[in-house]
Amino acid sequence: MRTPLLVWLTIPLLSSSIAACGDDAGSGPLSGMGGAGGAAEDSGAAAEGAGGAVEDGGGAGGAAEGAGGAAEGGVEAAGAGDLVEQLRAIPGLTVEEQDSDLPGYRYLVMEIEQPADHGEPDGARFQQRLVLHHRDPAAPVVLVTEGYSIYPESQWLDEPAELLAANQIRVEHRFFTPSRPAPADWSMLTIEQAAADLHHVIASIRPLYQGKWISTGVSKGGMTSVYHRRFFPADVDGTVAYVAPHSLGGPDPRYLDFVAERGEPACRKALQDFQREALLRRSAMVERMEDEAAKEGFAYDVLGVERTLEVAVLDTVFSFWQYQRASLCADVPTAASSDEEVWAFLEEVASPSLWSDPYLLAFEPYHWQAATQLGYPGVAEAHLADLLKHPGTDVPPAFVLSGPGKTPAYDPGAMQDVSRWLTSEGERFLFIYGENDPYTAAAFELGQARDAHRFIAPEGNHGAVIGELAPADREQALKALEAWTGVAPSPHAPTSLRRPLRDPRWRMRL
Repeated sequence: MRTPLLVWLTIPLLSSSIAACGDDAGSGPLSGMGGAGGAAEDSGAAAEGAGGAVEDGGGAGGAAEGAGGAAEGGVEAAGAGDLVEQLRAIPGLTVEEQDSDLPGYRYLVMEIEQPADHGEPDGARFQQRLVLHHRDPAAPVVLVTEGYSIYPESQWLDEPAELLAANQIRVEHRFFTPSRPAPADWSMLTIEQAAADLHHVIASIRPLYQGKWISTGVSKGGMTSVYHRRFFPADVDGTVAYVAPHSLGGPDPRYLDFVAERGEPACRKALQDFQREALLRRSAMVERMEDEAAKEGFAYDVLGVERTLEVAVLDTVFSFWQYQRASLCADVPTAASSDEEVWAFLEEVASPSLWSDPYLLAFEPYHWQAATQLGYPGVAEAHLADLLKHPGTDVPPAFVLSGPGKTPAYDPGAMQDVSRWLTSEGERFLFIYGENDPYTAAAFELGQARDAHRFIAPEGNHGAVIGELAPADREQALKALEAWTGVAPSPHAPTSLRRPLRDPRWRMRL
């Protein structure tokens, strides 16, 4: 994907995650992400076959269901004891209760043992992180399918959990450290394997709760929630996917026209002129990048400073519409602006530091997935061709570090299979998009999906939520949640519990 998605992180947080990555293999922080993956061509295994296996209880699904049965027996043995006792009785689950920041909730940080390959449950295994906000065993459960890392030190409820006063489970995506097999076989980083991870989590914990289950996720997390339903459609009672794109190419050209049509003509021209101005001032921009890196203690060794600058500038227009509002058009620097003003705008809209080594290393699993199964947006370069020294760099395959089994090859079949399933067999979905968010260009098509709804927040961006919908759409979305859970949502949920969505520190180029 072109620009940052919403993640809870800062450079210092990422620095600690890179230290963990270094345990994989290799002698330095850049080689620590290698692993011993299989051939990338195998990563897009026939989705139809994988889907049949998991739905019929064989392969990945069979392994997860077996684990779920064992977990259920453990819970029964614990009886009506304390929540922590019940959780610790689940095979392969470790639990630590911590202080909750959210009134009325208990907070538990956990790890669950998962097979690296759900088709080979007796093979290598790894620990996957998850966190639980527990309120009431009779209340609904909201499963947050993160597309990236989770950050246990930060606590918030996603919108569906707020609306439903629900329990909430947040699950870290496989291969985002520390939830990574060692050694890392990158051919196991597929939507099928990630779906089986979630299935095992649900099967293990479901016996503790009597309420309905809803899955949700933002952006890549929303994509993950849809992929999970494709392989395990009955695991939850409904899904709310926020700003989740469904790219159909590597790259997908639909984004180009969509982005080119955002805003008024004067704003479009101002943004393109800004891109040229930033590249014309290459030396001044590079100097500021190097000063910031030295001050903050990070490096640009993976891409190099010059390539990083070009990637950031190329992403400026996409990122502007992804996270900003049209009102910022008036503040776009011009040729008359100072170097400091040009740099400040670039930092605000598409900070080059988001392509520094700590971010690229921590989010390499996303780039692998985009390059092999998920696809990614096309980016406009033609209007800057005379100023680019490194054209063609701004694509996910360029951000996958070399190593054994790490030659990604894009397989369009995975997303085509998801499309076929959703439009013919999918049911009980809410898709929320922002009118100006570039990822709306690749919004999921509903086709003949049953009890499925797609809403667009007027003038919304990549932070669009149900609360920003037009009144009639919002009412319909809330009615769907009530029908799926049997709980009437509170339309005035306390937004103070929700993670802030627009702070650029919580973004990563994905």
